[in-house]
Amino acid sequence: MRYFKQLYLLIIITALSCLPLKAEVTVKELFFDESKPFHLKIIDVIPEQGILQIGNDDAKNTIIEFMDYFCGYCKKVHIELLQLASERNDTRIIFLQHPVLSESSKLLANMVVAANMQNKGIELHNALFGVEGNLNNAKLKQIIEELKINNAKLNIDMSKDEVRNIVNLSSFLANGSGARGTPTFFVNEELIVGYISIDRMKALLK
Repeated sequence: MRYFKQLYLLIIITALSCLPLKAEVTVKELFFDESKPFHLKIIDVIPEQGILQIGNDDAKNTIIEFMDYFCGYCKKVHIELLQLASERNDTRIIFLQHPVLSESSKLLANMVVAANMQNKGIELHNALFGVEGNLNNAKLKQIIEELKINNAKLNIDMSKDEVRNIVNLSSFLANGSGARGTPTFFVNEELIVGYISIDRMKALLK
């Protein structure tokens, strides 16, 4: 596993030259500093507009979920993750885009990143997973109105290369982490592919 990660990181270095890294992060720090766990390096790489977080930066535990808004198991676990967040103030949960199921998945991923530029990303994220039944244009329009998201700005930002690159970067790192589908989690340093019960997740927390 360690060899795979190191090999993949070498590939990432080349690919990241055209993707938006955080300005304060250097390639050397990201990929060759073994003092920081791999899952925390992922957070270092992705610009803040691409990160949806519940909990504090200095939390003892970090859960990362790579997810898709049309993934049924992502929707199922989302309710459980919100409950976990309310119970454990020593745990932060970070949601990262990995739209693998359809072009509509990519559209929603871009939309949430664009909404995050209005500081509405986590609200839209929660609302999308909270929709009862199938998501359609009417429900999406209602959500945007209820959250008071500037729709004109949203559409402009969704078309920007910056937004698409952030989503692509997130998926690139998901694949490099071993995410063969959604949901895929890091519970601290433990990689888990597929749905995991909250009880099992709690057992992995410090």
